[in-house]
Amino acid sequence: MKSILTLFALPLLIISGCSPSEQEQAQQDQRRQQLQNQLIESTPEFDEQLSVVLDRYFDLKNALVETDPESAKIKANSLISETETVEPEGISQESLALWLSYKEIIENGSEELIREDDVDDQRYHFEFISEAMIEMIKTFRPVGYTIYHQSCPMVRGGSADWLSREEQIANPYHGDRMMRCGEIIERI
Repeated sequence: MKSILTLFALPLLIISGCSPSEQEQAQQDQRRQQLQNQLIESTPEFDEQLSVVLDRYFDLKNALVETDPESAKIKANSLISETETVEPEGISQESLALWLSYKEIIENGSEELIREDDVDDQRYHFEFISEAMIEMIKTFRPVGYTIYHQSCPMVRGGSADWLSREEQIANPYHGDRMMRCGEIIERI
């Protein structure tokens, strides 16, 4: 019996011994973030343009919070227009490639949202827009104020995230049905 326990305990000790501690993991995450910051270039002009794109995103989010499908279409169209006007001059090729990938997802998701009349179908497309916006904001950090990365655990059998200027939860995926359902994941 003792040898059987040893057989099972030994791999667990080896696995746990190889895992980084929480402090080591935090240091690795910090080094990863520093490396990413070194690779990502931005300019004040580019940041200002991304700030306006973020404003249009917040307008769309608020229309969905209000469960207003017609306003959501208008706001999604404004988001597309704003992304199309961004001039990413002066940034590195790596930064440009990232911006173009986010831009494509934001524009495609917004176009799909505009085609929908049902607010729940619009909210489905908003998930993809939000994912791209979250990554874009984390990558470029174009604004000097706190942005709240929030999440609802009850969206189509899973969870869905969004960005907000406000700390208080105003859920764009449920609007008037479950306005305060969600939590803050992080402050960006």
